[in-house]
Amino acid sequence: MEEDAHIAITISKQMGSGGSYVGYLVAKELGFKYIDREILREAAARLGTDAKVLEDHDERSCGLIDNLVRAFSFGTPETAYIPPMSRPIYDKDLFTLESKIMNEIVDRCSAVIAGRAGFHALRERPGVIRVFVHAPIEFRVERVMRAQHTEDIAHARAQVEDSDRRRSKFVRDMVGVVWTDARNYHLCIDTSGVGFPTAAEMIIKLADRKLSSS
Repeated sequence: MEEDAHIAITISKQMGSGGSYVGYLVAKELGFKYIDREILREAAARLGTDAKVLEDHDERSCGLIDNLVRAFSFGTPETAYIPPMSRPIYDKDLFTLESKIMNEIVDRCSAVIAGRAGFHALRERPGVIRVFVHAPIEFRVERVMRAQHTEDIAHARAQVEDSDRRRSKFVRDMVGVVWTDARNYHLCIDTSGVGFPTAAEMIIKLADRKLSSS
């Protein structure tokens, strides 16, 4: 496949909707590379820091990450000194770097990329397919409870709602659009209605059409 014919399928997903699993099924069927946490790890490597430092700020916007680091770098009477990071990291700087990494990946191969506002980061590429995977909150809360082996519905619901707020704020702050707006995507899928295999089939059919026209 020629470099300019590489296909990028971006999966924007609500917590508990099964978007990651659907993306994995699509990548496996098409023989594409499935990309998720690798972007964060690569960004951390290029910034010369540990991925765990960026972990809590993944897909969320909270201003200057360095503020938090500085707050602890001088320690408190109860804590030891923690050396500050070599330089501050800003949310938009991190998003710009992650966007660059995503584009470099698709320069090399076709890929399914989960999260990280990939729908916007790769928007200029002719071979991009933008997908939003969603489901009603009751469906998502039940899946989170099963995944975490808990019966605490209040805690699971709080997790889902917090995730929705964080991702919405991240997308709004980074790219200035509403995360759940269907106009951002080529395909929006409610997994509670169609199921995961059918959701994957829908994306694969769209990708096949894109590949055949490349």
